[in-house]
Amino acid sequence: MTSASPTTYTVAQIAERVGATLHGEGATLVTGVASLDAVRPGSIVFAERERDVPRALESKAAAVVASIVPQAATSPAILETPNVRRTFAQICQLLFLGYPEEPRGVHPTAVIDPTAELGADVAIGPRVVVGPRVKIGARSTLRPGVMLDEDARVGEDCYFFSGVVVGRDCIIGDRCVIHPNAVIGADGFGFTDGFDASLKQPHFGRVVIGNDCEIGACTTIDRGTLDDTILGDDVKLDNLIIIGHNCKLGNHIRMAALCGVAGGVIIEDYCVIGGQSGFQNRVRVGRGSLIGGQSGVMRDVPPGSQFWGLPARNHRDALKELVLLQRLPDIVQRLDAAEQKIQQLLPAGVSDDDTGTDLD
Repeated sequence: MTSASPTTYTVAQIAERVGATLHGEGATLVTGVASLDAVRPGSIVFAERERDVPRALESKAAAVVASIVPQAATSPAILETPNVRRTFAQICQLLFLGYPEEPRGVHPTAVIDPTAELGADVAIGPRVVVGPRVKIGARSTLRPGVMLDEDARVGEDCYFFSGVVVGRDCIIGDRCVIHPNAVIGADGFGFTDGFDASLKQPHFGRVVIGNDCEIGACTTIDRGTLDDTILGDDVKLDNLIIIGHNCKLGNHIRMAALCGVAGGVIIEDYCVIGGQSGFQNRVRVGRGSLIGGQSGVMRDVPPGSQFWGLPARNHRDALKELVLLQRLPDIVQRLDAAEQKIQQLLPAGVSDDDTGTDLD
């Protein structure tokens, strides 16, 4: 995850590394990746949509990642693949030089409790605070201003950006990336009302995060009230997300920015959550479900569902309702016209109320 020495690849070498089929010149040196709007000589661009392929082939790129190969297309080279976006991400991984490095060892301004255990080749940056009995795995990096509270545990090969806070007793697995100012293990929102003054509910649980997770900037994950808040392996959370106390997130979950997940929610494996979605207390989202952006999930979601809307419901039903809603002005206009015709047909001085007809 930290910076590495630049590596030079030819187009043919990259094609071999990512398993793409090469069409055209493979000896060109690759200098980087670029968007279609900012193509540079030597760069690789991707054309996920078929209509973008001709434009990409007219550019000065060294190669184009595409799923189709037009006839007689040889320059730029084409890296043919059935999954353009994933192949392009693999190429970006090859060319990515890593996050900024911290020197291995402990910076003189860091405060490390004598009882803390630091693994081999850790990098502890300026003004980092490591509390009593904390354990940090080998090769992990803590950038300036990270704070690990007492008894926290961090796995191997982790990378924490500046300002990350990990609360007492919380556990982070191996190869996790946590972005600036995320807070892992703050108290959940628990107060007892109905008295002259609110009574705070202490939180005794932890936050336990699995391996290969990524937590976005300013995201907060609350500790459990009595039991733990748990994230499985390969969970990817965007920026500005709140995960409430006692939530259970499975493996391989993707959640976009600005989501709010209330206490006790269970989200099973392989779910994808659109941005700005909210989840009511204790709902369960079944394995492999897709929740559209800005949804309000008020009830359990069956496995493999596609839900969207406020309140969230089956995606097809939500779209049908949206179509009907767009027709509503026309329907009202037609009803008004029908009411006027009925009034015209009634004898003078008689209203629809007198006939028992109610069109309002």
